[in-house]
Amino acid sequence: MKKIRIGNKIIGDGQRCFTIAEAGANHDGNLAKALKLIDAAIEGKADSVKFQTYKASKLVTKNAPKYWDDGNPQETQFDVFKKLDTLTDDNWKQIFEYANKKNIMCFSTPFDKESVDLLYSLNTPAFKIASADITDIPLIKYIAEKKLPIFISTGMANKEEIKYAIDAIQDKGNHEIIIMHCITSYPTKPEDANLEMIRTLQKEFPENIIGFSDHTLGTEVAVFSTFYGSKCIEKHFTFDNSLTASPDHKLSLNPKNFAELVRQLELSTISRGSPNRISFDAESEAVKFARRSIVSIKRIPKNTKITEDMLDIKRPGIGISPKFFDDVIGLETTCDISEDTPIQWKQLLKKNEN
Repeated sequence: MKKIRIGNKIIGDGQRCFTIAEAGANHDGNLAKALKLIDAAIEGKADSVKFQTYKASKLVTKNAPKYWDDGNPQETQFDVFKKLDTLTDDNWKQIFEYANKKNIMCFSTPFDKESVDLLYSLNTPAFKIASADITDIPLIKYIAEKKLPIFISTGMANKEEIKYAIDAIQDKGNHEIIIMHCITSYPTKPEDANLEMIRTLQKEFPENIIGFSDHTLGTEVAVFSTFYGSKCIEKHFTFDNSLTASPDHKLSLNPKNFAELVRQLELSTISRGSPNRISFDAESEAVKFARRSIVSIKRIPKNTKITEDMLDIKRPGIGISPKFFDDVIGLETTCDISEDTPIQWKQLLKKNEN
């Protein structure tokens, strides 16, 4: 069975779905808000809270256009990210210490090597590689060398690009990989979610765990993904959907929404069951009383040979099963059988006993 331990959590086959509250840059560059996001993730019953660690100057050129529509076409990517990259190294230290104190897993997506080193120095339990960086092989190799579990999103990537990135990680001796199906569209329309791709990833990468980084609105599509095999769900997260500094606030789940997602995922886990039909205690009474038995329709004296006109098939199912109807014909009774009674094998003399 495929399993990966991250901190005190186990992700993979036979485990409850692991949840990531993707806080991203919804701290708006403010330490107090970052800490509040950690508290909110705990309130939302998330297994982990994840941020994004970057400097705009290392991420984009100053004129890079945005690939999302937030109603402000004059801004560049640089303009947006610059407003959100003001946390200092000491701020990040306080964020991780606070999460540790609050006993919730905290990690981040680094977008440059300096951020990788910073997060590693803070004892991050894992790394996340963003969809946009799945072709940044130098960065991927640098992260892989840290020998920590890696979540890697696959938005925009084709089969060859995904394989190349996974091979780059494994070539560094790192096999602790969770591949996250993802559609890089904000928000993603349900008809674009392409959940069947989760099964494709399972087939292409059978040794790896598959999750889903979900950008659809609401919780339903994320829950549906578990029935395609997703073992991990990442959803954008905020403590206040009315905030505007980060474009992600309005697309994110709040603590109440996230707690509902966790509840729904628990239902999806316990209801999934087995590929084989198994016996459930809940059905035991139905088996006895909803099924039918071979029943006497008249009093049958002892030492009487059973004929078809003595029998009917009725509920409850506490006697001989109807599938043995033809086998019962011609057998002799070992005792008197009352009218309208489910017949038992012990009341009949089997042919080899004659």
